[in-house]
Amino acid sequence: MRAEIERRFGDDAKVFYHNVEAEETRAEHEKAVVEIENRGLLYPVTAVDGVLVYDGAVSYPAIMRAVHNKLLEREQTEA
Repeated sequence: MRAEIERRFGDDAKVFYHNVEAEETRAEHEKAVVEIENRGLLYPVTAVDGVLVYDGAVSYPAIMRAVHNKLLEREQTEA
């Protein structure tokens, strides 16, 4: 996934993986973990630009579309 996003979007998009089973990671990303738990989302959870967009599975095509759409949105607001 990381390699494909880098290939398609270059430096405009980055992929991060956070294992929230680790206590340090839970503390570092507490706001997202609380939101995930309050909304009853299922892991794995995918966020694009800090917004939780998918849960319960990893859908590569859906993630690629979400990143593409976010970059288009950003481009339009900067124009």
